[in-house]
Amino acid sequence: MSSNFFAYSGYDHTDTDELWINAIISLDTNTLLNTYKMTPDGRKQFLRVLQTFKERLWMPYQIGKEFYSNRRLVIETELKALGETKQSLKNSIKTMADGLEKSAIRFRPQLANDLQKELNYLKDKISLMIDQCPDKMDRNEYFVGPTLKVDDPISKEIFEIFGDKIGDGFNPRELLEIYEEGANRYNLSIPPGFKDAVNKEDYRKYGDLVIWKELIRRATEKKQPIIFITDDSKPDWWERHNQLKRPHPELLDEFYRSSGQYVHIYSYNEFIDRASVIITNFPESAKAVEEIMTINEEERERLLEHKEMHTTPMPGDIYNIRRIPSEPDVIPVLLINELENGLFHAFPITSSRNLLNIKFPTIYCAGKLFAVLIDCKQLVHTESLRALYDRIDQQQLLNVLDNTSKVLD
Repeated sequence: MSSNFFAYSGYDHTDTDELWINAIISLDTNTLLNTYKMTPDGRKQFLRVLQTFKERLWMPYQIGKEFYSNRRLVIETELKALGETKQSLKNSIKTMADGLEKSAIRFRPQLANDLQKELNYLKDKISLMIDQCPDKMDRNEYFVGPTLKVDDPISKEIFEIFGDKIGDGFNPRELLEIYEEGANRYNLSIPPGFKDAVNKEDYRKYGDLVIWKELIRRATEKKQPIIFITDDSKPDWWERHNQLKRPHPELLDEFYRSSGQYVHIYSYNEFIDRASVIITNFPESAKAVEEIMTINEEERERLLEHKEMHTTPMPGDIYNIRRIPSEPDVIPVLLINELENGLFHAFPITSSRNLLNIKFPTIYCAGKLFAVLIDCKQLVHTESLRALYDRIDQQQLLNVLDNTSKVLD
């Protein structure tokens, strides 16, 4: 590229076309996990697109690790949502029937009877259709009793396409160096991943940085550019100005300076738009694109609703707080009771179990089991709360408080 500042001024068309000719293509964990949320037809299109680029695909080890670590939560969430949706449809029909029955006094008797008969017939027919129609996911394909299978139909297809084109990852010493670097980077809001510092605990907050380092190493070793596809919309991957967005220029600059190669970052839909223009006989992908857009929009709405519902901290909320005010490291704490002037009593929580906390009460949140460190009660102020992690219901909170007195007595 002619300009030393391409990361900030933008790629020109010639450079972008050259990048598409021989770039290695990698997909982020969230994009691959979205396949569990798609309909069978949408998923077939998604996987057909992967097949089109099979010879150029490559998966960082960290992405495979995150895929299998998060697979259970995604599957269980989808199965639960499916059950709730079916029940909601049945409840809606029942509500309509009950409403007609209560309003029957306002109709002529014959009309009321005819309407009630038709609605009951419709209710039974729709309920039967809901029960008999095959679900997009069958629990037996994923679980043997309560145990998640090692592989499932979706993970098998994905990893068969990638084959042996999966990275080896970093050794423990290299990972520790990346974590140490990450602590400094996140404190200065250097992308990628600094947004994870406020809503993930321990080494997991550095997952994006590990992926980034693997991509840089791969580009350096193979002397090839990278196309990275992610549906992560946080500002530690993208720079936004009003409605416009572009890959964070600091990422593009670092990648080139570290590897001597270029990187381009796309959302899945942006990738498809570009690929369909460049690639001859590109497979049909409209349904996959539409479903990915719906999935991402639902996720944004869920996060926005979650944020709006919890603007005021309350007992039962789990927040991340800085371990040390001047450091980026955070720990999750469970707020247990509100005092005055924005103060709360809180217990730290941890997903690590050991002999010291094995008898402590536990809570289930964010898809994981946490021990509540009831021997480390502390005062926290609302100003020190960084990001809402999750929330437990009042029954779980009461169980924690009851067990606290039993364990400590």
